[in-house]
Amino acid sequence: MPRHREGPVKNKQTGYFFFDSYIGLGPDRRRVRFSLHTKDPGRAQFLFEQEWKRLWAEYYGLKSPKSQGQTRLSDIIPEFITYERQIKKVKCWRMFDQRLWIICDILGNPPIVEINQKELIRLDQTLRTKRGVKPYTINHYFGLLKTLFNYAIDQGKHPGPNPIKKIKPYPVDRKRRSFTDEEISKIVKAAEQIEREARLETDITRYAKRIVMMLLLTGMRAGELLNLKWENIRDGKIVLRRTETKQKKEKVIPVTAGIQRILNSVPKRKPEDRVFPFSQDGLRKYTRWVIHRIRKISGIEDFDFHSLRHTSATIMVSESLGKGVGLADIMKVLGHSRMDTTLRYLHEDEKRMKKAVEIIEERFLKEKS
Repeated sequence: MPRHREGPVKNKQTGYFFFDSYIGLGPDRRRVRFSLHTKDPGRAQFLFEQEWKRLWAEYYGLKSPKSQGQTRLSDIIPEFITYERQIKKVKCWRMFDQRLWIICDILGNPPIVEINQKELIRLDQTLRTKRGVKPYTINHYFGLLKTLFNYAIDQGKHPGPNPIKKIKPYPVDRKRRSFTDEEISKIVKAAEQIEREARLETDITRYAKRIVMMLLLTGMRAGELLNLKWENIRDGKIVLRRTETKQKKEKVIPVTAGIQRILNSVPKRKPEDRVFPFSQDGLRKYTRWVIHRIRKISGIEDFDFHSLRHTSATIMVSESLGKGVGLADIMKVLGHSRMDTTLRYLHEDEKRMKKAVEIIEERFLKEKS
């Protein structure tokens, strides 16, 4: 039987770990010592185990199986994508697959245990300078890679810890803003013109104005509205199940008179049919086309559907609080899980700020008089 291995040994001067063990039996017994090129004790132990198995397999003349320490990025990407697609049911798995292979190409397909801070910095620089990827998208690349490492650790193919944890994401201001009343008027008129120009009943352009108004009146996300079915509308409420919302929580929106008028203008079909009965073929393409047309007609170059939700949320938070509406009520309508997410829509307003200071002033002036 092989002798007990000594384990990874740390060099006190450099901080790096070395493989140090006796390999072989009888007169063939020899000491093997080499650097593991890491200062992390967990990774050192993992690499030691793999090298120890490899060396003893070579000693007995056995073909060493591919160790976990030699698992390369190209080996785990297909496995990870299959997991995301079939187990987690991720719809955008194709984009994940494409971006992971871009990462693999930039890094040169190394073993995953060798992807360290130096390699990650090189990845960041290549994406930013040579490929012109924007900071927000770079954050997504690294977030995706972080998920892949978590998967590799769970599967025992990486010793941990996750190397992406030390990478700070870029602070990104997505410049979302709420539209003014004048801008909303221009957007609605542009959407109305698009509806008039629509030809096919199954085209999203036929419902452009009604979609814009529903997003404004409900504060729904565009995806939630475009996938809304008649069975979601019952007892004077729009009820979205946990599987139909981003936060995986049930969401309830009361149906007001204005919302009901829009719903009445749409042909009602079977409960399982979508409220807006346009064809789903090329939906993303036609959605982008509607956004482009509204920008061109209205002259508002930064228009998008999510900004309508932002506008609705801003009005709710800024003008409803203190009028019998609580923050918890607004959070439920918007589908937020955290209070600070909702409070982001409480934008600074000089009139309100001045009024707040005047209230304090009146209090102290009254006390002095």
